[in-house]
Amino acid sequence: MPNLKADDFNGPFDQFLARYDYQPKLTPHLDNLKETAFSQELINEITLWKTNRYVAINSALMRTIDELASLSNGEHRQAELVLRQLLEVSGIDLGMASSILRFRNPRVFQILDRHAYRAIYGEPLKSISHKKPGAKVNLYFDYLDRLVELCRRRALDFTTIDRLLYVFDKESNGLLDKND
Repeated sequence: MPNLKADDFNGPFDQFLARYDYQPKLTPHLDNLKETAFSQELINEITLWKTNRYVAINSALMRTIDELASLSNGEHRQAELVLRQLLEVSGIDLGMASSILRFRNPRVFQILDRHAYRAIYGEPLKSISHKKPGAKVNLYFDYLDRLVELCRRRALDFTTIDRLLYVFDKESNGLLDKND
């Protein structure tokens, strides 16, 4: 059956616009820019809108994330509640949550990256989006434990280990399969 073209549709088009609900918090903000000067922050918001990655984190969770700045290396498990709360936010999965935590406190958290994971475990990181939050938390904390141990054994700087492993894996093990 061929696709229906808009020119061939005889009904009212307004019904479709009434059901438009893409990024319901960010779309009205971007629709009402009026004379707002464009900035890098605004470009970032548009990019996030387009890639459907805009996430809204409430102020209470923001404060809790900020409190993680006081943790020391190896104390990542103290952030379990915060990690679980982040995983409950629409648009945030473990990769994004680990990025937020890493930029809040790189002495304690690193990004869960597919290349860095493969460099640590010797195998690709399988899809985890379907896993329960508890399994994601355990996977991330076990990963961090491994990073802490590797840095201790090899006298590496924990704050940049994810980046080091990313490049190491790409150069040593090549590209990841699309399925990985």
